[in-house]
Amino acid sequence: MRARRFGIALCLVAVALAPAAPATAAPAGGKEFRQGYKDGFAKGLTTAQVACTKPVRAPTFQATDYTRGFTLGFDRGFDAGYIMYCRESKP
Repeated sequence: MRARRFGIALCLVAVALAPAAPATAAPAGGKEFRQGYKDGFAKGLTTAQVACTKPVRAPTFQATDYTRGFTLGFDRGFDAGYIMYCRESKP
């Protein structure tokens, strides 16, 4: 019983002495990332509807929040469009 109390007291002291973690804030470019994701998803969906072949992406040297969002959105949009438009319906 005494050891258990000591353990609890030790944990409380450790928590009290530990530095407080800073609050997590949204990244500075959050709006750009979301807009890039939306644009990429729409473009990927359209590409799947028209071509059914995923284009090869050229590597971009300027990685911004918008381009990262666009890339992620394009991949997910194409995958969703491929399921909707390109797969043959199986009986």
